[in-house]
Amino acid sequence: KEIAELHNKEAALTFVSGYVANDATIQTLVKIIPNLVIFSDEKNHASIISGIKNSRAEKHIFRHNDMDHLEELLKLYDVEKPKIIIFESVYSMDGDFSNISEIIKLAKKYQALTFIDEVHGVGLYGKSGGGVAQKLGFSDQINIIQGTYAKAFGGVGGYIAADKIITTNYKNWFF
Repeated sequence: KEIAELHNKEAALTFVSGYVANDATIQTLVKIIPNLVIFSDEKNHASIISGIKNSRAEKHIFRHNDMDHLEELLKLYDVEKPKIIIFESVYSMDGDFSNISEIIKLAKKYQALTFIDEVHGVGLYGKSGGGVAQKLGFSDQINIIQGTYAKAFGGVGGYIAADKIITTNYKNWFF
């Protein structure tokens, strides 16, 4: 409940680590949303890459922070095709930030879900530590927010926060 409130979402699920939160969530989304196509930033964390690979979903990797390339790839699909854009708020290797506002605009234009990894943002940014999306006022426009307790919060485990329609499909979380 606290994590859901932190991100202004209806519900949250916890996992043993942030890595597992990404990997399991991505695999499960592909399982519960038939024909889901994934669009992933090329500098996403290994846990995201693992989830995408293990999901066996159709995927496209867009050049890092290249919104024109992301849009080119999104244009390849009918607007009705289920799509998700997966990105990080703060990229661990370079320390640069994603263009959250532009990703949200593209997601709305092409009817794609959004999944943000806030591992390097939670506890550091935002009014209550909810991350970069919270700081910029976009949390309510992101479908799934993933985070960890293991960095700024000084704990163990990971989580996702989202609307109940995603989190209450928990019976599908076990393969």
